[in-house]
Amino acid sequence: MSNLHNSRLFRAFTAGAFALLALFSPTVFSVPLYVAPTGNNAANNCQTAGSPCATVAYALTQAAASGDTINIANGTYVEEITINKSVALVGASATSTIIKAPAALTVNAAIPGSGGQQTAIVFVTGAVTASMTRLHVQGPGPGSCGTLGYGVFVGGGANFSYANGRITLTRDTTPPLSGCQNGTGIRFGAAATSQIGSGSVTSNTIETFQKNGVTVDNAGSNAAISGNTIVGELPPPNIAQNGIQVSRGATATITGNTVRNEQCGAASCGPGFGQESATAVLLFNSGNTTITNNTLTNGDYGLVLSNDATSTAVINVSGNTISNNRYGGVFATGGTLNLTSNTITGGNYGVIAANFTGDAQNSIINLNGGNIISGATIAGVSVYDENLTDAFSPTIQGSGNQFVSNAVGASNVPAQGTVSLSCNWWGSVQGPANAGNPLGNGNPATANTTFTNWATDNTSFACNGNPANNELLAQRSVPAMPLAWMFAMCFVLISVVLRTRNQTWL
Repeated sequence: MSNLHNSRLFRAFTAGAFALLALFSPTVFSVPLYVAPTGNNAANNCQTAGSPCATVAYALTQAAASGDTINIANGTYVEEITINKSVALVGASATSTIIKAPAALTVNAAIPGSGGQQTAIVFVTGAVTASMTRLHVQGPGPGSCGTLGYGVFVGGGANFSYANGRITLTRDTTPPLSGCQNGTGIRFGAAATSQIGSGSVTSNTIETFQKNGVTVDNAGSNAAISGNTIVGELPPPNIAQNGIQVSRGATATITGNTVRNEQCGAASCGPGFGQESATAVLLFNSGNTTITNNTLTNGDYGLVLSNDATSTAVINVSGNTISNNRYGGVFATGGTLNLTSNTITGGNYGVIAANFTGDAQNSIINLNGGNIISGATIAGVSVYDENLTDAFSPTIQGSGNQFVSNAVGASNVPAQGTVSLSCNWWGSVQGPANAGNPLGNGNPATANTTFTNWATDNTSFACNGNPANNELLAQRSVPAMPLAWMFAMCFVLISVVLRTRNQTWL
């Protein structure tokens, strides 16, 4: 075969290979695009750093369907954007590269709510995998109640990641923190509009929101929420804020976040078990969710689980610091929470399981060991049953935990449910103070609680403490007399006897 023929075959093969690459690997030929406040959109493909486009929305029209990166210079871009391509938006700075809500926002039927609540500064939709990094999404909405729904809304089956950025001022303008149920930093999915969204929220600051920091909603929606700082408003606004909400069948992993200051100042909010409240993490009919190594502090509640009969989710909560939440650390009404190795400190209550009239399943909190519950001003753990005649009642149970420095370690007075806490440490080898344990001097346990056998130390949790042992320990035993003392006493007695025989009695 001639060299000419070989050359033609090689060129044909090469051309075919590149055609296949172009067909099956469109990202291979992706190009960077550039946006800057000094840019120009007119007849510009955004592909030259020295000649950038002026808006992010226009750059998205110039991006390929998949794989392009849009580099955004510092500045404020007053626009709303729709991401319906698999692209990456990369800002120059998490504080100074700002995508800001315009004076008028577009109502979007895919977003739940009504009127102006159905709006988002950034809308992500379609079968895409997209991302935003080092960008600052900023409100507020243009007017009073219901003028901005979301900083970012992810739906339409999209997968979206938001990292190393900021989301702020997702609220109405006047008043900035009303009781209107809108103004969330970022949301994945919505059961009300049949939207599914998934992705991740990583290492962001989310603050000055009106309703929620992060929401994951609807069966099929899922998010990994990690390393974020999510901050509510103080003094408390007239709305029950939530730092993170997972609801209506959605699933999530919530890891390493700091969530603080979610408190409610509305008249309907308060410390009563049946009152409204704000919370750092709210699980409402969620799917399986894992909550690990977070700091949940200075809210009304650190963690709330609220389920009806439709939810059979497994909720595992481990390694968290839940501190100084004014009404309680952990609260469950309907469903099961598994708590392992959490530190729960301060507030009125540490852990509460409650059932209300109309509930459709028992409330169960399993303390699976390693939990330290301390500093509660009313009770470390407590149960509450609003309707003692229905089929459902609350339970708190478990071993290998510590109850120390609470006003009461465990409370069930009058009898409201089941508090079964054998093999726990109550701060004393004598066990908890309790009428059935008269010598106990540890953190008190009320009537209707099970606490024997208690742990006699907080390292091995040796499970052998009981009132009978306390009685034995309290009995004083006569010490054995040393041999030298015995000889000395004998010598003294003999001396006394001899002197007595020689004594003259008058």
